[in-house]
Amino acid sequence: MPYRDRATVDAWLREFHASNPDIVTQISVLDQEFTAGPESGLVVVSLRNASTVTYVQPVMRDGEPVWIVTFEARSDSIDLDAGGVADLAQDLDLLARICGFLQSKTDAAVAAKRRVVES
Repeated sequence: MPYRDRATVDAWLREFHASNPDIVTQISVLDQEFTAGPESGLVVVSLRNASTVTYVQPVMRDGEPVWIVTFEARSDSIDLDAGGVADLAQDLDLLARICGFLQSKTDAAVAAKRRVVES
């Protein structure tokens, strides 16, 4: 699927970053389970004030790919002052925008593939 190819996801994130040059959070595309291939793109977003492992990936729901954000479990609490909470809120907003952007790119890729198949 084109929406899971690491090169495609990386290109989409470069496009997202180009239209959002003020991003200060680290965003990476990794090989899921360290195996390259069509199902490999996994987007990892580093939160500035929380060590929570956070990633964005598509899952299949009702036969359609849907991008979701996963926050892995934490064993300890986070204490933040007002500025830290504001930074965390910005990071969460960024995650929502990335997830929405990847969903729109995926929807367009799936629709284009369907048009080709129907032709």
